[in-house]
Amino acid sequence: MNVAAQTQASWPQAGFSPVCALQVFGMRRSGNHAIIDWLMRNSPDGATGGVFYNNCKFGKNPERAFGSLDVYDANREVTPHKDITDKARIMQAGSAPMVIVSYEDRMPEPQGQAQKASDGFKNTDFSYQVIIYRSFLNWSASLLAKLKKNAGYGMTDRMRIMMLALNGYIEGLDKVASKREVRAICYDEWMTSECYRSETLASLGLPVRDLDRGNVRRYGGGSSFQGKGVSADNLGSTSRDAEMAEDPEYQLLLWTAAHDLQFMERLIPHFEADAERLATLAETSKLHIKLPPRKAHV
Repeated sequence: MNVAAQTQASWPQAGFSPVCALQVFGMRRSGNHAIIDWLMRNSPDGATGGVFYNNCKFGKNPERAFGSLDVYDANREVTPHKDITDKARIMQAGSAPMVIVSYEDRMPEPQGQAQKASDGFKNTDFSYQVIIYRSFLNWSASLLAKLKKNAGYGMTDRMRIMMLALNGYIEGLDKVASKREVRAICYDEWMTSECYRSETLASLGLPVRDLDRGNVRRYGGGSSFQGKGVSADNLGSTSRDAEMAEDPEYQLLLWTAAHDLQFMERLIPHFEADAERLATLAETSKLHIKLPPRKAHV
């Protein structure tokens, strides 16, 4: 499918006909918002602006069930969050904007099936489905660091959330491998390779206008380690594993993943270096834990 071939039967109800529309999926802390903002800055030449429906509810109409809304003007810059209605804000994007609908911690339907994420829309209402993903060691370190900033979470809460997130993460890697139509963007490569960024735009039929990575976005409080407003040039997002290496909870998480053979087999095709490090961890690290015996009842 290409951008020009897209049908737009459902979009006019929103008051516009997108020049390009993307359905984006990804786990939290995968660089989703940095990449989405960058895609918006590289919208097609004919785009009158941009509309980003962030963190939509899966299975609901994204025009009414989004977590937040960003609107871009004709200069591809985010318009101020004025005290006006969402409809009035969207009108600032013009009649033919680029549109991105994003879903966090969810993945698209299997190969060949109709999309279910955006109620009221068909597969053909979107130019492409996109999955944003990140290396396991950096993603898990970033997510755990973010959770540890929440004073309301204890260790068992964090471990429960992390284990559930692992299922979604590995499902995403499976979808990257199995869905031929999906466009996958690896955050680690996007951060480190200008050539990769250029090739990614070409794969989506977008012009190569801006290869800069921009600043850390405001969503989710910004970086798990460095907050908001940090330039990508100063963001150590590809070495988060080193920053969390001495954290006992991170160590326990890695030990568990390293001993899950199915998880490891699914990780290897995507991040072989991560898998090799985990395999070494499994071979060399021991858990020295012994449950004390029950006291005898008198």
